[in-house]
Amino acid sequence: MELHHRLRRDPNWHPSACNICGQLGHQAANCTTGTINWKSIYGDDAFRLKVPLYESDYVRIKKEKEIDFKALEARAREYAKMKAGSLGIDYDDMTKKAQEMMAAAPVQPVPKREREESAAEEPAAKVPATDAAVAAVKVDEALPAGWAEAKDPQGRTYFWHTTTKKTTWTRPDSTTPS
Repeated sequence: MELHHRLRRDPNWHPSACNICGQLGHQAANCTTGTINWKSIYGDDAFRLKVPLYESDYVRIKKEKEIDFKALEARAREYAKMKAGSLGIDYDDMTKKAQEMMAAAPVQPVPKREREESAAEEPAAKVPATDAAVAAVKVDEALPAGWAEAKDPQGRTYFWHTTTKKTTWTRPDSTTPS
């Protein structure tokens, strides 16, 4: 028996007795002498057995949830035709021009290696100067030891000390304290 039942009932009652009145033969949900009307609180559905679902029911439900992409595309085209018509645009002429433009300038996929190389060549101005970006900024050899050069989001160059995290707009020299 659960602890909350033991705390709210008389300890002299039988363990199988009703939690409200202590009588054997019925449960608290059906107790006529209790002050709690469970059916009014939870409704009749809470005390009815549910119809079991079988494997075939799960398969049917799954098929009903599947998306028919061809039908969706057809509905999208019909909607686009309707919208184009309401705006006074010839839908067929518009799609024909779009196909001509795409044929005139085909987009070639960029190989993965070239994408990685071009990403490495991008200026540091696109990367915000945060602690995560600090590791990506390369150290300039002409700067004194411990100093590095970076760019802020606007493309302005600034300098920072890698140990103390001190930043400055002026280029440090060997006499600059760290």
